[in-house]
Amino acid sequence: MALLGNRFNRRRSGAGAGDRPPGVRRSAVGPVQILAVAAVVLAALFFSRAPSKEDVLGAEGSTSFGRSAPPPVVRVIQPTSANRALTVVTTGSVNVRNHVGLSPQITGRVAVVSPNLRAGGSFAAGEELLVIDPSDFELAVEQAQADVESAESTLLLQQAEGDAARLNYAILHPGEAVPPLVAHVPQIEQARARVASARARAKVAALELSRTRFSLPFAGRVTEAVAEAGQLLTKGQSFGKAFALDAVEAVGFVGQDDLRRISPAVGRRASVRAGVTVLPASVERVSAELDERTRFARVFLSFDEVPELPPGTFVDIEIEGPSLANTFTLPEAAEQVGAEIWIVDEGRLDAVRPTVLGRDGAGIVVDAFDYADGVVIGAVPGARRGLSVVTAGPDA
Repeated sequence: MALLGNRFNRRRSGAGAGDRPPGVRRSAVGPVQILAVAAVVLAALFFSRAPSKEDVLGAEGSTSFGRSAPPPVVRVIQPTSANRALTVVTTGSVNVRNHVGLSPQITGRVAVVSPNLRAGGSFAAGEELLVIDPSDFELAVEQAQADVESAESTLLLQQAEGDAARLNYAILHPGEAVPPLVAHVPQIEQARARVASARARAKVAALELSRTRFSLPFAGRVTEAVAEAGQLLTKGQSFGKAFALDAVEAVGFVGQDDLRRISPAVGRRASVRAGVTVLPASVERVSAELDERTRFARVFLSFDEVPELPPGTFVDIEIEGPSLANTFTLPEAAEQVGAEIWIVDEGRLDAVRPTVLGRDGAGIVVDAFDYADGVVIGAVPGARRGLSVVTAGPDA
């Protein structure tokens, strides 16, 4: 029995012929971990040295499949050299050169007010706008005329008395010169002066009578008026404001560079646009100083004809500049980053920087330059000097 028990214990405690001891199993874990770490490091090094997406897209060599990438297609134009009149485009408004204050030159009560003497009213040159009661002034004219007649009568009397005194003196003192005092010379001159003074007073009275009828010497429009029939107006009292139609002008703002391009600016032709209305004009003068905030100059334009645009209207202004010889007009899409222009030379891109003379409604005006096979229009992905490209027309 003891022998059988020992054999049984050896079978339970012993392992089979294929089993490994526990120490051997633990010793295999370390090399596996080392191998895993080494694999991760190698993978990181591989991907860090791999080309970026940009390098792959920008390379002309080959794709991931080893095939050659086609060069990009670019749209080009062949600009034509010509003589062009550079225009300066700006914005502005319609202004009035000066307003005229309405005030009477005499004191009196208003008798009649014209319907055109209202805010927004239009009037012709010399049109009667207001009448002050003329009764007092008509009487003053009659009084002044009577004074003239009285002074003239006094003059005639002095002249007659002088003639009689000279005859009497000649009888009493034959051959002798008549003294001035005897001949009433001072009295006659004094009477003449009184006649002149009376006539001047009569003219003043007639002038004040004419001023009872108020008018302006120009055609214009009324911006404000407060005169009413029965109102007492004093001399110099303001009762409104108006402006002349020929005082309406357009005012635009022009930068210093543009101003130099159209120099001399005075006298240059221009067009003023307000909506669908286009009015011809010309530059009349330029401000003597620049705006403190914008550093722009103000350009004042006079219209060829009286405009129907009310003051305050915003307008677009085009001023014609001098004629420039041998220039290109390029579309805005031709300008690349950094004010450069891409051109195609023997199938490869190149960059030029032409002299920009200005801009107008057609595009950028530059000095003519050698554009080789054409000027590129629009952006080119991955563009750089020497990039191989395929050219196409501007409508491609």
